[in-house]
Amino acid sequence: MLPVVVVVFAGAALVDRRVADRITGWFVDAFSGSALRSAIIVAGALLMIQLLPVELALLAAGDILAYVEAAAAVSLIAANTRLRPLVRATGARVGTVVSRLRPLASGRQARVRLTVRRKAPPPADSEGPSWAFT
Repeated sequence: MLPVVVVVFAGAALVDRRVADRITGWFVDAFSGSALRSAIIVAGALLMIQLLPVELALLAAGDILAYVEAAAAVSLIAANTRLRPLVRATGARVGTVVSRLRPLASGRQARVRLTVRRKAPPPADSEGPSWAFT
């Protein structure tokens, strides 16, 4: 990106004298003053250049991750398509086994279970709803 910016500024400076004067003014303003200020500007630029490979690596990792995610989605769709007939066949087989076992289960005597009906407990406030619920 930096070489593109330099080429654009250099091309603009060669085409138009006013642009060249403006760019020269920026550099004069940036580096005029103490040597400490110039050293801080140069050190900051060097630090940013050191971070550039890390940013490019993160960008590439995100790009690769997007491709991996798309490949995983496609493989899941393909697996679902392949497994659907298998699940249907297994369900049919289980249905067949259950239908064969159902007459055996109906031949047994069902246990009689007595159900005891319980009275509902009386409400805590037999006079009606309390003031909080009105």
